[in-house]
Amino acid sequence: MSESDKKNASPFMVPAEIDQYIRRGMEQAKELRQNRSRNRWIRVGSSLVACLFIFVFIFSVRLSPAVAAYVSSIPGMEKIVEFLRDDKGLQKAAEHNLVQNIGASGSVEDVTFTIDQVLADEKRMVLFYTLKHSFTDKNVGLHKIELLDQTGKEWKRGMAWSSMESEEPVIQNRIDIVIEETAEIPDAMTAKVTLKIDNLEQKTPLLIDFAVDKNKFKTFEKKVYPVMKEVTVDGQRFTIEQIAVFPTQTEVSIRFDPANQKHVFDFDKLRLEDEKGETFAFWGNGVPVRNNGENGRVYHLESIYFVEPEKLILKADGIRAIDKDKLQIVIDAKTGLLTKVPNDRLKLTALRQVDEVVGMDFSLRVPPQDKHSYISLGYELTDDLGNEYDSVQTISSSTDDESIQDYSMLFKRKTNKGTPTSYSFPLSSYPERLQGTFSIEVK
Repeated sequence: MSESDKKNASPFMVPAEIDQYIRRGMEQAKELRQNRSRNRWIRVGSSLVACLFIFVFIFSVRLSPAVAAYVSSIPGMEKIVEFLRDDKGLQKAAEHNLVQNIGASGSVEDVTFTIDQVLADEKRMVLFYTLKHSFTDKNVGLHKIELLDQTGKEWKRGMAWSSMESEEPVIQNRIDIVIEETAEIPDAMTAKVTLKIDNLEQKTPLLIDFAVDKNKFKTFEKKVYPVMKEVTVDGQRFTIEQIAVFPTQTEVSIRFDPANQKHVFDFDKLRLEDEKGETFAFWGNGVPVRNNGENGRVYHLESIYFVEPEKLILKADGIRAIDKDKLQIVIDAKTGLLTKVPNDRLKLTALRQVDEVVGMDFSLRVPPQDKHSYISLGYELTDDLGNEYDSVQTISSSTDDESIQDYSMLFKRKTNKGTPTSYSFPLSSYPERLQGTFSIEVK
């Protein structure tokens, strides 16, 4: 979708092909349910953002000469140079020989999908792939990928990939995989790859068998820096518990005081800074945060494993938060009016109810710092009768006045407990912040 299309996007309307959207959305929602902590969304036109982690990879960090020399010297790995530009930690991991050649392929309908290489440790895995096709007038892309263990059971993990299609005959990209706490990489895996051609999901998936050499990274043991420092910002307390470092990522564990009056959604530009002024932040694609028990979260940043800094400072530019008693959005199903809302920033512009499908349009007035930050308002819809809903589609857009953002949300009711009189959902983010921020030495 072009910028002009985004700015002039019309309010949400239930599409004629709603059943197709719902089927696709419900299948892809599995990825979201495995990572409910995810609370940042990148706008990609009319893609199913609320049901699938979809990212366009942005390369802005200069690759180190050592990494470029190492990667470029290995046949078939030149393209990885581009895919590591956004993540200093992965650059160092590649430099320390953590990239493995795979070369496993599958073909269907004149399209070949190859898993070229993998870079992995116990916390994260990155698959580098090539998609080749012989069409001259069709767009081809990766629609969905599932990873199965040797028993055929789906392996628990969170995934992120680009869903953009292209007419280019050779497409190369990467898939980011976050490994759950209680899981580990199976000894053998099957990638179940579903392609799309001209935005149509292909019915026949590819089954590609491959294995990852876990001995490659098992010698790189986790490094833990205990912190246990309390921070107070605008009367809200939280504790930096520890920094855990792996070859592919750094994990910052933060626990929030349950007595806080406000709920913290997110930190603006959370990062670590070493004694040289080098910063290590979230790399921009994948899953930035996960829950860690009650009132705890673990934030994923670029790895400092091979940097070994003498000093580390944890910083953030802002803290997005709201009063806990303002978290819930409530909508009158009969009048289409908001009966509970944090403030006048958020307005409901349309409510559409067609059988078991519910569509909602919102306009959100944002401060200047959020003009280019599109969020997920929420995805856990329920109603006064206790019906359950699947989040099927979310579309975000802006008007000529960039301080106003439009959000269209589509849900499908999974249960049938009657016709509701109100809907509600908890906010997953909101453009309100605490007064102040923090900078604290953690090593």
